[in-house]
Amino acid sequence: MNADSPNHYRFLPHGRGSAESTSMDPRLQRLVAMRRLGRSKPSTASTDENEVAVIAKVASVEAFEALSEVTPGVRLGDVAEDGTTIVTARVPVARIDAVRAQEGVVSLKPAQRLRPALAATTAEIGARPEDLPAGTPRGDGVVVGVIDFGCDFAHENFLRDGGGTRLLRLWDQNGSGNGSPGFAYGDVHATAAIDTALATPNPYVALGYRPGPRSHGTHVMDIAAGNGRGTGAPGVAPQADLVFVEVASSDIPWGGAEAVGASFGDSVQLLEALAFVFESAGSSPCVVNVSLGTNGGPHDGTTLVEQGIDRLLTQAPDRAVCIAASNAFADGIHAAGTVSATAPLELAWVVADQDQTDNELELWAPGASRLSVDLVAPGGQVVGTLGPGESGSVTREGELVLFAANRLDDPNNHDNTIGVFLSPKVPVGRWVLRLTSLSGDDVPFHAWIERDDNGPSTFEEPLDNTHTIGSISCGQKSIVVGSYDAHKPAAPISWFSSAGPTRDGREKPEVSAPGHDVVAASSTTGTGTTRKSGTSMASPAVAGCVAVLLAEAARRQRQLDVDEIRSIVAASCRPDPPVAGAWDDRYGAGRVSLAAMVKALAGP
Repeated sequence: MNADSPNHYRFLPHGRGSAESTSMDPRLQRLVAMRRLGRSKPSTASTDENEVAVIAKVASVEAFEALSEVTPGVRLGDVAEDGTTIVTARVPVARIDAVRAQEGVVSLKPAQRLRPALAATTAEIGARPEDLPAGTPRGDGVVVGVIDFGCDFAHENFLRDGGGTRLLRLWDQNGSGNGSPGFAYGDVHATAAIDTALATPNPYVALGYRPGPRSHGTHVMDIAAGNGRGTGAPGVAPQADLVFVEVASSDIPWGGAEAVGASFGDSVQLLEALAFVFESAGSSPCVVNVSLGTNGGPHDGTTLVEQGIDRLLTQAPDRAVCIAASNAFADGIHAAGTVSATAPLELAWVVADQDQTDNELELWAPGASRLSVDLVAPGGQVVGTLGPGESGSVTREGELVLFAANRLDDPNNHDNTIGVFLSPKVPVGRWVLRLTSLSGDDVPFHAWIERDDNGPSTFEEPLDNTHTIGSISCGQKSIVVGSYDAHKPAAPISWFSSAGPTRDGREKPEVSAPGHDVVAASSTTGTGTTRKSGTSMASPAVAGCVAVLLAEAARRQRQLDVDEIRSIVAASCRPDPPVAGAWDDRYGAGRVSLAAMVKALAGP
């Protein structure tokens, strides 16, 4: 519903930072402009999606490479007479402006870069054999479960020395079979079936399962428990057994009125995947990694998936679940404030020009409060007003283009939520939620914009980047993991790594681990690797640590309940960064240390 005709064109001012932006290389300016219009940069052979390789002239290499946004490449020659050095690096498109604006960055242009190795992770967290006491089992007898997308069962890192699979079971929830008892959908492949497929010329065809290239789940599983047969760089728990669930998301509505208030926190299929892994492990110690998430939900641990995780973990000893904190810190997806009893509050929500995706917002307030909301479109038109308990929609030519609900008394936490869904057919620009307190008192609130990787909308600046951990990252018993860069001496927190606390004030994430530029197994290559960044890469490092901890505990004939596991992980963390003795809203208790975790079992 953009009012411009197809033949009408005009320049769009770039707004914030325009003076700095226009001094950059035009190719970088174009990438920045495309991002502000909601467009993504595709990956290349040398970069991930929404990432650009650069060559920089800098006054201080150390200061430049210390930036968490910068992945160093190579230094080209010595320091010149003018005091500058030329280096290559890699920078997220979202941070080009910020990096270019740093004092001492003289020039920034496209470049190539070098790739670090998975060994940087294991070395930094004390997970190499030489870092551990002699005889420490490397995950022997423990099951590592991975719930994700894309399991390359044929990659050498997941095969035993005799050539058979290390996987106990692989459940493809998207398969067309009948599953297994209790999990009656998809295809469940046991060890024997996988081994039979591996003996054929095309194991993916034989098994009827394809992981796809550069799959997320293969990379994650290698960090936690790859054995290095193919790549030469083992993960944290290379002797563990494996269970993988290719999780489906078909029970989560991603568009229309039903999308309002929906997230992975309500996914039956995700909860069943967790139950499947623990059932597959039987009486063996088991840790599950979940590097998935969305932004919506109450962020107080009351989603049904979070409650289900807590119950599974307290059902038996020697169980843990590690969850990625999310990568939304710098995305402008969170807002918080207080609606005064005496005056309305306007919450601005900006949809980028040319955004062709659905957009969704979710606001949470205490159950005793009562808010009304005027939804104001770009240009100032009030689309509608919703009182407590009301909902409304807008249709065009029989198609739902806008839906909003002012819902009271959520059954899991008895709080109230306002949800708004916008289709690509509504105007882009600055939408406003005008909130009015009807309960005679001030009303605190938190709001989140749902995850949308292909066309993200944002709240208006100044941004509040607290409370940005994911939709299933707020449970009572899970271990939530932030990301830092293990390749730099200062171990800076990753620019994307989300922040706590939870909406009810609990300390999440618990811990942090290397998640920046991690090189691990690349699916469909047999022995190859690929590089990825994210809290998705940090969480499996901690899962691998827990697997080794559980194996060592079993060797000592000890059982650990979930609270003991969480306590050991947190108490063994290394501070500085963060500040010693203080919980940090992004590092958590500190940087994980497997060596210290194993030592803790031996006692003082």
